[in-house]
Amino acid sequence: MSDNNEQVTKTNPPPAKKKNLRFSYVEPVAGIIFAVAAAVIFYFFPQIITIVFIGGTLIPTFDAEVIRSLWLPILLWAVFLVAVDIAFLAERRYTGKLAIIASIGHLIVIIATFIIFIGPRIVNPDYINFVHTYFADVAPWFGNIIARPNLIILVIIVIVLLLETLGVIRKGVKSKENKDESKDEI
Repeated sequence: MSDNNEQVTKTNPPPAKKKNLRFSYVEPVAGIIFAVAAAVIFYFFPQIITIVFIGGTLIPTFDAEVIRSLWLPILLWAVFLVAVDIAFLAERRYTGKLAIIASIGHLIVIIATFIIFIGPRIVNPDYINFVHTYFADVAPWFGNIIARPNLIILVIIVIVLLLETLGVIRKGVKSKENKDESKDEI
């Protein structure tokens, strides 16, 4: 009988250890802290995000009144980012369920991000005038880019969320494949 077991183990070596699909708790906790801090700073103190000084005069990049009128999308942005990170903490590993939660949550965050940042009215007109005045001679193309910081932020947030969502989906599918393989071995 032991000869038979030895023969099975020699012909069918144990499967290589699967890559652990767990993740560090640091990333979701940092995500929660970032989401809350970003929402609070952006809503209550938008004038400190980017400030331009002209001869001692302060020109905020964003129009605080417009930002404060966007309280609902800002709140949704923060709540859904926190909810996705809480789901990460609750699941403790990449799963198909986590991939679905992250996909839906990030989609809602992307929609809220578009609502907040797509309109040019969020940018302070004085900031736009400053940029076009001081960059017209140096590099007009660069002035046109930095005159729309709302679009820069929008693109960065969307790219980061899409990459994170794709990573979670990929690892969730890999987790499902590993689970299916372990069922087949039994």
